[in-house]
Amino acid sequence: MNMAVAPTRRLAVSPYARRLARERSLPLEALSGSGPGGRILAADVMGFVPVAVAVVSPELALPAATSSIAAPRIAAFATSVALGALKELLAALENSGRAFDIDDVLLRAAGRAFAEVPDAVAGEAAVALELAGRQAVFSMVPEVPLTSLRAMRLSALGDSRDAAEKPAVLSLRMLPASDIRPVMMPLLPGRAMRLAVSIGTPGDHAECLLTVDAASIDEATAALWLSALKSTIEHPLRLFV
Repeated sequence: MNMAVAPTRRLAVSPYARRLARERSLPLEALSGSGPGGRILAADVMGFVPVAVAVVSPELALPAATSSIAAPRIAAFATSVALGALKELLAALENSGRAFDIDDVLLRAAGRAFAEVPDAVAGEAAVALELAGRQAVFSMVPEVPLTSLRAMRLSALGDSRDAAEKPAVLSLRMLPASDIRPVMMPLLPGRAMRLAVSIGTPGDHAECLLTVDAASIDEATAALWLSALKSTIEHPLRLFV
């Protein structure tokens, strides 16, 4: 007796989206993929809103305005980082023919913070540097020297490819110096953390704002990570250890 068996559709899911769905107890079959070929991305998991179906008598029905939808668990932390010691060190290095930018320092400091606070990331730590309309992703290995990070960053600046689909736990955005600073920044798709940095007008401090998906990284861990980043920048010799 021949029986036709319908083939099971294999879902295309990014690794980070699969982990997020598992952490939130969401069946992959309930998600709609927005990526190429219907691939399920982290943004699809983070933006998923379950639809509740209930039978309610007209007498007990509440106005639509009173119904509530669970909002994403977002946490934000801010700190001011003193740059005096870093400026002196960078000036001395430039005089010796070794120039570094604040972007290089932030990438290196982020890697050190992930090494000191491993609970902030599951698996390999990676940082997405936000460029003009695209992202460049760097694997944050604590042993990578600052000179190598600078070389990789300069290479990424000359490359027009967008790595927004590559897994990364953190996105890093440099903001222009201004008296107006954000108090909240939206997370980018597929990124559990976003760090926005603005250098103060005198150049002696940096304002840092860290936005976190608290469903993936708890608030205490995120605050500890930002503290580790601040300490590394304010004691810049640690950048070369």
